[in-house]
Amino acid sequence: MKKNYLYASSFIIIFILYSAFGDREISKKSFRNNHLYEKKPSQQFPNTDLLENGDILFRRGYGVDSTVAMNFSEGEKRYSHAGIVYIEKDKIYIIHSEDEDDKRNGVFKEELNTFIDDSPIWAVYRFNMSDKVKETIITQALILETQNILFDNDFNLDEDKKMYCSEFIYKVVNRSANEEIIHAGKRFMSRTFVTISNLYENKYSKLVQSSHKKIKE
Repeated sequence: MKKNYLYASSFIIIFILYSAFGDREISKKSFRNNHLYEKKPSQQFPNTDLLENGDILFRRGYGVDSTVAMNFSEGEKRYSHAGIVYIEKDKIYIIHSEDEDDKRNGVFKEELNTFIDDSPIWAVYRFNMSDKVKETIITQALILETQNILFDNDFNLDEDKKMYCSEFIYKVVNRSANEEIIHAGKRFMSRTFVTISNLYENKYSKLVQSSHKKIKE
């Protein structure tokens, strides 16, 4: 999730304070979990031969907004942004929602190499679902890409005109499958959120490949 923090709402300031002071136990758990991974990447770039339509590609960013998004995750705090893999002929795109200031804002598709550029920590997860559902995921994601869906700086799950990155994936996947594949598991200040870790820490997803292998379970 990228976002110009000069335009951040007061709610994002609360996110930062919460990340720093509000959930020490989860932070300790995340610290331990990250020690399950190799210190150095065993794979610099995703193996494109292993990618399929509907896969979810995660990455770790290092800006203020990325750190907030990562730390706000309900479970493992390892990734800060994610998008849906879309393969078109001989090109691979990532459809995602992001705020890039004056460049791009909202849902758009981006080539794989630019999406993963400068991201040493990444992973690809795949949902256990039929090819038909995966096709629907791509269709719905591409429809939203054409509808001028802006990035949701209010982080409000109750409306669809704007969507933040994990909200976009959450809604596309669940509506395509017609069931709750991804659960919005975060409750904070009487509101519900879907976090980055909610997207893959569930019974439907499996790890396909990652930059850092786990050294133990």
